Amino acid sequence: MLLTLLMGGVLLVLARLGLRPVEESGAKAEGRDLLALPGLGRLLRWRHFSTLLIAPTLAIFALIVLAGLWGEQSSTNPAVLLTWILWWPAVIFTFFLVGRIWCTACPFGYLGDVAQKIFSFKRKVPAILKNMWWRLALFLGLTWATTLWAWDRWPRSTAWLALALTLGAIVLAIIYEKRVFCRYVCPVGGVFGLYSMTAPLRLAVKDKQVCQTECKEKNCYKACAWFQFPGAMERGAECNLCLNCVPACPYDNLALRTQPFGADLTRFEPHRKSLDEAATVAAVLGVSLLQTMVMLNAWQGWEARLAAFLHIPSGPVLYTLIFVSLGLVMPVLLLAFLLRLGSLGLPRRAGAFVILRTYAYAFLPLGLGLHAAHNFHHLFGEGGALWTGLKAALARYSGWDSLASSSSIDAGAAVAPNTLFFLQWLALLGGLYLAFRIATSLVQRHSAEKAMAFRMALPIFLFAVGYTILNVLILAAPMAHRH
Repeated sequence: MLLTLLMGGVLLVLARLGLRPVEESGAKAEGRDLLALPGLGRLLRWRHFSTLLIAPTLAIFALIVLAGLWGEQSSTNPAVLLTWILWWPAVIFTFFLVGRIWCTACPFGYLGDVAQKIFSFKRKVPAILKNMWWRLALFLGLTWATTLWAWDRWPRSTAWLALALTLGAIVLAIIYEKRVFCRYVCPVGGVFGLYSMTAPLRLAVKDKQVCQTECKEKNCYKACAWFQFPGAMERGAECNLCLNCVPACPYDNLALRTQPFGADLTRFEPHRKSLDEAATVAAVLGVSLLQTMVMLNAWQGWEARLAAFLHIPSGPVLYTLIFVSLGLVMPVLLLAFLLRLGSLGLPRRAGAFVILRTYAYAFLPLGLGLHAAHNFHHLFGEGGALWTGLKAALARYSGWDSLASSSSIDAGAAVAPNTLFFLQWLALLGGLYLAFRIATSLVQRHSAEKAMAFRMALPIFLFAVGYTILNVLILAAPMAHRH
């Protein structure tokens, strides 16, 4: 607690002394081109590089479906263990560390590609799909249903969910051109794609003038299944780093560059985006917090007291009310209020809609930090169950009974509780620090004077510190395991 308070004080002092943006200038800001490195560059340019990523995920996907549908229906089934202890946390961390490269290895999109090669009407994407609302609605619905009906504990539900997402990708691939499901509909990649803007990696062009004036064919756009033109990309949230555009470029004008964490959040112009992404950022904060609270031992008592107060019995209706209120409505209203509060007294005040969609991205690292801390609990707090369960399943399917009894790892935690809590603190404080850096850059860009910038940033900093302290308190409380 003292460390969190001290960190918040340091951030506020640094902000008052002088706001420093996350961007760097000069050649250093360009970062290193990984495609130019001798060994790694050859691997990334290899035409079977994407196959190298897809093959293992397809095998694991097949195991999840088969074990989920026909295996033992318990929380120790490999379908549950691989999906909710390994895959779900891995998706979060890969988006943060290497951008949307998971989407290249995703079996849903790949199977959609296979179906599209067999037959497709290849219709143009309708304008109604080109927003974040569809992805946000599906993400909220998926999270709501998973928690309410405990899909993460039942193998058959897990398998059917995987098949439903695959069916969605295949149907849209048959109707429309390219990867419409991945780009505009997928509830996982769509929402977590915002996390990829914190990644220290991005696809970039070496010389934009070449793309704009010399290249007439735009082969990179034709090769991209995500409707992206690298010469006009401002961020990596819609790029899955498949690198199909690299060999398609006749000018060798593409690079895979390193960059500071969170640079994408400050590089592009947020005011060009609409309210859908701002609402998604708010929902990430609310849903991450709620999903962590639901795991607490005290949650059932809180829910019972709320049910008595509202005269609504515990069950789907009450939980839906809680989910919509805490997961979406209250976070959106709170962020809008804080940002509007920061704009009071400024000479030129923009509307609440413009302010929200401009500065909401500063809060994204806070949701990422809690999401990472929450999944540390699953990955390390329940990691022993993953290992033990997989060995038991292998023994059951192969007949090697010795495997089931040879494990010396605890079936619960894979690391000590203090180590786990330390990792969670690191994730939360990292999100707090990154939120400070992003807010600093955004307010500097849109405020002419330092005093105006500090006035706009102060509510963001205070909320960030308060949100982090709340998360530390929640994660320190007794929490139940799923497995």
